[in-house]
Amino acid sequence: MKRHGLLVPTAIAFSPTMNCNLSCIGCYAKDYPRNDEISMNIIEKMFDDAEKWGVFMFVITGGEPLMRDGIINTIGKHRKLLFLMITNGTLMDNDVAKEMADAGNIIPVVSIEGSREQTDTRRGDGVYDDVINAMDCLKRQRLLFGFSSTVTSHNFETLSSDQFINDMINKGCSLGFYTEYIPVGDPEWELMLDEEERIYFRKRVLEIRKNKPIMVAHLPDDEYGSGHKCKAIESGSFHINAQGFVEPCPFAHFAGDNIKDISLEDVFRSKFLLKIRASQAIYRHGKIGCSLIENIDILQEIAEETGARPTEHLSIKT
Repeated sequence: MKRHGLLVPTAIAFSPTMNCNLSCIGCYAKDYPRNDEISMNIIEKMFDDAEKWGVFMFVITGGEPLMRDGIINTIGKHRKLLFLMITNGTLMDNDVAKEMADAGNIIPVVSIEGSREQTDTRRGDGVYDDVINAMDCLKRQRLLFGFSSTVTSHNFETLSSDQFINDMINKGCSLGFYTEYIPVGDPEWELMLDEEERIYFRKRVLEIRKNKPIMVAHLPDDEYGSGHKCKAIESGSFHINAQGFVEPCPFAHFAGDNIKDISLEDVFRSKFLLKIRASQAIYRHGKIGCSLIENIDILQEIAEETGARPTEHLSIKT
């Protein structure tokens, strides 16, 4: 990285598909196109280049990643990379869990909203049972896995309770990811935490870290240091969506480049991403967790200056 003067990120977020078999309330990805997915050949090349440049990890999101045929097999070919795969768990069975175990470089993270009622209310009837079944399958394969939860005003107390954490540990989770609700797409403003709720939840996260045998991450708070800058964006991370568009993060739906047209090295040199990292757009100053959404006006200005476009409704003609 130093030799070539590039900012190579530790982790890249990638959505191999935006198709999903659920329709969760407040989903950040609901307005993405569902067609024109990048080919598996391009995905293979992207992973090859990532290995060459020293990228450590891909966070696989979506959509539901397991709806993309062949994705586990492709991931298993790239053992120099670690893949954190966020899945809703509904497509998990013993065969899929075994395929992940055989790949050897996947950490599945299963989405859950708290209790049975809270999970099924946001994700659909019966999803809670599917999630528990998925965890059982992963545990039988002795995989390292975890849970992922969207923190809202409806479930923050449940998610930070000793009972919930103990349940996740007993199910076999070694790690957990909390992401506070970000109002994008068709925002559900009542889901956002208020200041008092946010302070309470952060306090509980720190207590869980101190007292429970599980690693938990809390976004956005863990992404912002004393300077209130998004450390992920500042360190070079970005999101490649299912159509190949390179976005600054999964919540910021603008792109100036497409991995179909340029190499990963060229993405590292992206004018759009470079301008964002050097701007005030990465500073958090309000109640919304994502600085880029808080500073959407700055992001739009940079997009216009660099020729970047919104990605939510783009559909490439093939």
